Amino acid sequence: MGFCECTSKFALFLFNLICALLGIVIIAFSVITNVHGKPFKDMLDGQLSTVSISLIVIGVLVFLIAFLGCCGAIKESNCMLNTYAVILCVLLIVQVALGITAFVYKNNLESEMDKLVVQAFEDPKMTDFVDEIQIDLHCCGVSGPDQLVLRASCCGKTSGTCSLITAYQQGCKDKIHDEVMSALKTLGIVAIVIAIVELLCVIFAFCLATTYKRWR
Repeated sequence: MGFCECTSKFALFLFNLICALLGIVIIAFSVITNVHGKPFKDMLDGQLSTVSISLIVIGVLVFLIAFLGCCGAIKESNCMLNTYAVILCVLLIVQVALGITAFVYKNNLESEMDKLVVQAFEDPKMTDFVDEIQIDLHCCGVSGPDQLVLRASCCGKTSGTCSLITAYQQGCKDKIHDEVMSALKTLGIVAIVIAIVELLCVIFAFCLATTYKRWR
């Protein structure tokens, strides 16, 4: 085996190890995002959960496929490497499609966020939900405290009263917007890093598969 083949084999194994680790990272972060976003994911009509769950599935697939790539590289199997590369190509296409969808969703989310927040705060049935939002996100009202006597949750309490002076000063509209955009941005960065590593794995896998086939 020449220097280039050895390098490619080592690089493929290393990149698959990175893919497996990044797969674990995206699974963990998606789970955290889904749990952390529980107070306001209902207000977003389940869209945040859909994005998080989709990324969890992708993370699991990346982790499992990485093992196939490692086995193909170690065993020098042309069939395993080609199968691995094809599967990874399909996964890359799915990730690109998901990325485009997430980008469109981000733009739509920004335009709909104000209306959703206002509706939630004006709905009498959403009182408990609003309290949970205000306590968890340390915010008060839609755009900030606007009454002399406020709900206890504006001060991070579950009972009692809250004054304008001691209340959280930031409105929940901006707080929710910042939380959601930050989560989507981080998920997007992680997904892009994984996609780059996967593309390199595909290149090395096809190169090694071609080399092994030529030897046989």
